[in-house]
Amino acid sequence: MENKYLYIDDDNHENAVEKIDGFLSENLKIDTVQHSNSWEEQLKYIQNHSDDIDGLILDLKLDDCLNENKKRATFRGSTLAQEIRSRQKENLIKQMPIILFSANDKVKSSLEKAGIDIFDLFIDKGSVNVTTFNIYSKQLEALSESYRLIDQSKDIILNSILEIDIEELDIRFIETLNSLLQNPLHIILGFILNQLILKPGLLVNEDLLAARLGVDKYRSKDWNSLIEIISQTCKYNGVLSKGWERWWMCLVEKWWYENISTQHLRTVSAQDRVKLICDVTNLKDLVAAEKIEYAKSDEFWCVCQGLNKPLDPLDGLLIANQDHLYIWQDQEYVSVYAALMRINRGEWQNIAAVEQGKFETLKRIYSKKNE
Repeated sequence: MENKYLYIDDDNHENAVEKIDGFLSENLKIDTVQHSNSWEEQLKYIQNHSDDIDGLILDLKLDDCLNENKKRATFRGSTLAQEIRSRQKENLIKQMPIILFSANDKVKSSLEKAGIDIFDLFIDKGSVNVTTFNIYSKQLEALSESYRLIDQSKDIILNSILEIDIEELDIRFIETLNSLLQNPLHIILGFILNQLILKPGLLVNEDLLAARLGVDKYRSKDWNSLIEIISQTCKYNGVLSKGWERWWMCLVEKWWYENISTQHLRTVSAQDRVKLICDVTNLKDLVAAEKIEYAKSDEFWCVCQGLNKPLDPLDGLLIANQDHLYIWQDQEYVSVYAALMRINRGEWQNIAAVEQGKFETLKRIYSKKNE
């Protein structure tokens, strides 16, 4: 099914088309227009065309360039999005995703307090390239299709939108999601995306799945074959899954227990996890992941946020600003080695205050060893 977005920018049509051309696919079309002459005209235009589109893409700053009528916008993408959300709540505009597409790398932080949640997705213009265009394209399709799916449902049934028997899931997650179901769709889907899909816990991405299975996916020629086996019963196929590939961790553990071993997956070393999987599946080219420098355990259960390699949390340092996670979400760690070497610090920022004493001790220990 085709998904059609409307892109509103202040640049002329030719330049605007060039910016979004890489997103286009067989199932994704994007029309581009310059901003209207006034706030009122812009809202009227969107309201009149909302039934013909499946989503909006907005630039944050719409006042850099004059439009074809030599008019400069007196409004920003964020204020426009806020008003659209209000009118969607009043059923004046169809509910649909709103994407923030801006070149300002500080946009997300600057809008956080003012309501970044009004947007379904933030795409930094500086981050788009040949590789990421395809990723974002799938995410845009997933968002519009998920809005359409839920909007057309007479009643929102969690089993259907999550594609799993909810009895398998943490009751606290289900209760929290249930409490949001009377809200506009961007609240519901925003919660599913930000608190379920993008946070490790009930769902895991491919890197974390590999770590928990003990596999070095980059050196394992049979990794994709293993993924196919696990995906038959453990893949997340609910809303937004087309744009964000994930697996249900509870079903992965169930698959392990029923097919591989009655030993708890968490307590088995990476070497033994891989050997057991190979013995049962007859996959011969799976390589066990190795420990990061300075680590002692290979009972991997998380991914180092600095190196993106498997890590036992006991060998890691808790990352700061995780005090308000939901109970079903897992904390994230950076390895001691990555922290000491300040590797990819932009991915983890700082160590939690409770880990500072431990970190200072480790710095002294390893600095003496390296002397």
